[in-house]
Amino acid sequence: MFVIRRKIGQSVRIGDDILLEVLESTPSRVKLGITAPPGVRIVRSEILLAEDQNRAAAGGAQPDVLASLARQIRQGSLPSPLSGNTVSGLSDAPDQS
Repeated sequence: MFVIRRKIGQSVRIGDDILLEVLESTPSRVKLGITAPPGVRIVRSEILLAEDQNRAAAGGAQPDVLASLARQIRQGSLPSPLSGNTVSGLSDAPDQS
């Protein structure tokens, strides 16, 4: 890992196309500006972790179970988790009121 100290307004260049600039600094945070080509994906690490966790959680769902659940939601026949009653008013049809 490359570690470097920079002050506000100073920058670091990564290759020929990526510029990382320190925009603001407080004792507990640093605000960075990143300039990169449109094809370079820039994302916070915690977002990648959440995406991976969501994919792993969804990986075990069976397509037929998901289709059945979607059908029940459209028909409004799912039990409410709080009262045990069915959830109503859920459909693909536009509201006619």
